[in-house]
Amino acid sequence: MDFGYDYGYQYEVPMTYHSGISDSVAAAILSIYLIVLTVVLIFTLTSYIFHSIGLYTIGKRLGKEHPWLAFIPFARDYFHGELAGEIVLKNRSIKNPGIWKLVLPIAFNVVTGIFVGIVVLAAVLGILGGGFGVGILTIVMLYALLLILIIVYNAAFMTFRIFINLQIYERFTTHNMGLVHAVLSVLLPLYEAICLFIMRNRDFIPGREPKLGPPPVMPVYPGGPVLPQVPPAEPPIPSAEPEHGPAAEPPAPGTGQETPVPAAEERPVPPAEPHPAEVPEEEKHPETIE
Repeated sequence: MDFGYDYGYQYEVPMTYHSGISDSVAAAILSIYLIVLTVVLIFTLTSYIFHSIGLYTIGKRLGKEHPWLAFIPFARDYFHGELAGEIVLKNRSIKNPGIWKLVLPIAFNVVTGIFVGIVVLAAVLGILGGGFGVGILTIVMLYALLLILIIVYNAAFMTFRIFINLQIYERFTTHNMGLVHAVLSVLLPLYEAICLFIMRNRDFIPGREPKLGPPPVMPVYPGGPVLPQVPPAEPPIPSAEPEHGPAAEPPAPGTGQETPVPAAEERPVPPAEPHPAEVPEEEKHPETIE
């Protein structure tokens, strides 16, 4: 017998509790991300400005031709290396550290990209040829080799940066303190920028000053003592007769070897003084005519 009872209960409950939690979590994550991004941007901009001002001022004091390169990306890496000058090692020397500091990161990124492409291709070929396990093993081995390559490169490049900063810092501080600052500049991100910014106006260590040209010339003040000038000596007048030995015979006439006889010096003859003419007595004492 069916009494018509319906026991299928349905409840309409709005599901707003879980959606509210998910929205709050997403908003919190987005806020944290924006805060971290803002801090990173401020940190990067501050480091860039301090680093560029330090390099620019030191470059001007060292007499570099283009100190404005300190404010241009990538060019500032080259300028940073050039401020150090030639790096002398035990058996070798690095003559252009600025070029190496600019080229090495670019070359490493290109090599890393090619290596990652080789890893992906080798993994695909391993999966197709020997199965999934062979492909995974190939990827693990190649990525381990890539990790070793990255570690070796970072160690070498950090050492290179230490040598560059050491030669710059040694112009303003002692060798030991310069080495400490150089190591900390590599380990701490903002330390290099602050260190260059602080040292840019320090006095140079004696003996480490830049050579900006020829030595200065002592000024000459007017009115100083004048050294007497000796007049040049006149050449001697050749004598007609030789000083030693018998007189040479004159050449025969008509041979064209006759010695020209210099003409006698013509001296101006002063004009004779005119004698006063004899004046008659009548002219000397003229008579007075009444």
